Amino acid sequence: MRVFVFSTDDLGLEVFDSKQDAIDACEGIDVENGECLFWDEHGIGLKAEFSTPNKKGSFTVVSGTYDLVPFPEGLELVELLPKVGYVEGHGHFKDVTEIKQFLTRP
Repeated sequence: MRVFVFSTDDLGLEVFDSKQDAIDACEGIDVENGECLFWDEHGIGLKAEFSTPNKKGSFTVVSGTYDLVPFPEGLELVELLPKVGYVEGHGHFKDVTEIKQFLTRP
């Protein structure tokens, strides 16, 4: 399953080949802080469910373990596309226009 990840800090949209690739790329602490937002290949929201929480110490942070689960009541990806500053398609898409065409195809 292809997964889209929007980075709220730099407005980039990255496309991953699998859910695990997206999880591996996004640290748990960033996910918990709302810096990474997720959608499935149909543009339907995904949310992180932590099985191991992040650990925050005085000088260190250890990312927890999470999975991505369906979140259909969330914002659809097509609604967010106007805010995207750039796309990293990993060979799938070169820009927002291609993603919009993919998500709105019949």
